[in-house]
Amino acid sequence: MKPLVSVIIPMYNAAPFIRQTIRSVQDQTVTDWEIIVMNDGSKDNSEEVVKEMMQEDSRIRYQYKANSGVSDTRNKGIALCNGEYIAFLDADDVWLPQNLEKKIAAITSSGKAWAFSLHESIDEQNKQLEVKFVNFKPYNVVDNLLLWEGDVVPGPCSNIVVRRDFIGEDIRFDKSLSSPADRDICLQLGTKGEPVFVDEKLWQYRLHSQSMTSVNFKVVDEMVRLYKKADEKGWFSSPRLRRKAMSNVSLILAGICYRFPTQRKRMAGFLLKSIWYSPFNIIKKKVVPLFKKNKSK
Repeated sequence: MKPLVSVIIPMYNAAPFIRQTIRSVQDQTVTDWEIIVMNDGSKDNSEEVVKEMMQEDSRIRYQYKANSGVSDTRNKGIALCNGEYIAFLDADDVWLPQNLEKKIAAITSSGKAWAFSLHESIDEQNKQLEVKFVNFKPYNVVDNLLLWEGDVVPGPCSNIVVRRDFIGEDIRFDKSLSSPADRDICLQLGTKGEPVFVDEKLWQYRLHSQSMTSVNFKVVDEMVRLYKKADEKGWFSSPRLRRKAMSNVSLILAGICYRFPTQRKRMAGFLLKSIWYSPFNIIKKKVVPLFKKNKSK
């Protein structure tokens, strides 16, 4: 019989966390699931950990592949899914026990096709971190993700539960993106249908030195690529929203460039773009505090 949920876990050198991550699926109140662990060419002993757990639980499946990045790995996992729903879980994140139950119930009762919730943040030692949501907007998901003016948290991907038939063949992770891949997949889903938001903290997002959220300058080029894609796909709902969104992201990228001495020569260009798209942003967004914040991290 086909499982209710297919859980895709992309894994690369995740030995310190993968056991806890898989256990968090095993501890779900929904038990009709399969786990598909996609090993993206790991060089540590994470494969041994997963194979040991497979001997104890036949619901765990395992696939090794040459390293090709997280987006391609997730896409290959989608192709192997048998469930009515697909849920994504990064190899260092943790679900709380009712994560699947409450999100599937929300999808069923709302008639919508995908769901997300709030989360807690934890460190490498599972210590809960104080992370405040800023100007949180769980509605008009495409507009708010593109505007990037506050927290919209369907991504990271560990948060998403989606009907398999909704993904179809037209929604896939963009293999040219890594850091903003989660934002991109949520934009793809959001253009097809608004999600249902579950107002509870149902999973734990791990922050550590090796996580994708440890910003590096590669994200700058990838975000430029993502917003060019948004333009080409017609994801902006109006010219006014496009100008504001492009101004916001240009300002954010200027701040990221400021953090890296080798990238600071690009900062002025992004600042000028931010002004050109919407001159009021320089005052409204308070550029100097933004740079001080980035420098202090």
